[in-house]
Amino acid sequence: MENTVMNSELLLPKGFCLLETQVAGHTFSSDAKALGMLKNEILGCVLKPMGKPECGERELAFYECVTDSNDPILNKVRSLIPKFYEKIKLRVNTMDHTFLKLEDLTHCIKKPCIMDIKIGKRTWDPLATAEKRDIEEKKYVQCKQKLGLCLPGFQVYSKTPLTQEEVLLRYGKDYGRQLNDSEFRKTMSLFLQCQKVVCWPLVQELLTQLYAIRDWFSEQRLFHFYASSLLVVYDYETVQFLTGTTQNGSKETLPNGNAQNDVCDFKYEDLAPTALSSARHVQNVSPYIKVRMIDFAHVFPASDGSPDTNYIFGLQNLIKIIEDLLSR
Repeated sequence: MENTVMNSELLLPKGFCLLETQVAGHTFSSDAKALGMLKNEILGCVLKPMGKPECGERELAFYECVTDSNDPILNKVRSLIPKFYEKIKLRVNTMDHTFLKLEDLTHCIKKPCIMDIKIGKRTWDPLATAEKRDIEEKKYVQCKQKLGLCLPGFQVYSKTPLTQEEVLLRYGKDYGRQLNDSEFRKTMSLFLQCQKVVCWPLVQELLTQLYAIRDWFSEQRLFHFYASSLLVVYDYETVQFLTGTTQNGSKETLPNGNAQNDVCDFKYEDLAPTALSSARHVQNVSPYIKVRMIDFAHVFPASDGSPDTNYIFGLQNLIKIIEDLLSR
């Protein structure tokens, strides 16, 4: 018993707790038969259950391929996915389970805003049965067919209109399944703090990282991704700070900590004094926004060497929706 702890009536490995910021995917059931994600705050990692053997092994194979390969295309994608550490077996509720040990993208963020966006009009893989295809086609119909986007879940910190009281809003798959094209756009505006005034530093940095992912997909011919997501994480407190220092409606671009600096044309001397001081402040903290590709249980080789047009379709629509925020 010395290596286990009780957590919400679950017997978990010592040092681990439930990932309370998980916004989508399988979660722990009350009878503990279904597994959700765990985290270790000290180590800065999360544990993702491998789930069904064939799906878990496929996701593990993708992470290992990217981690171990010398292929220049795969080298480029390493910065676009969470860091993979190892496959690990741990005991949960007296049963052994296998997990993928991954980077915790919310580590050290006190108030993380998180959105899981599933990419692609087609979310069933080449091995799917007719029944599975039919089930998938009936999910998120409005957004998926028109935009190639699904919204399984998100959380965002916001302020109430009247009292300006800070609240945490959480939405799940039931909310996402009801969204149409217009409502999806409004939801992105809510998530990105753009309902009244566009937060330029946040939106521009988000686009910078999405462009990097798009560039990779325009080049790679190795894989096709099905039911894969983009996870967007940003620090609400830092975004509030940046919005305040750049004033309402300012179009200054501020650097994102130490993230994506290799593709950023940012120059400190181009900033006004107040923005310059805030930019230096941000350089001394962790990246305040991260966009990473996640969920690789349905990644298959591109046998014909063709581009992944299904993923690109959804990604390009997401980019266009966010670009539209800057033209309001």
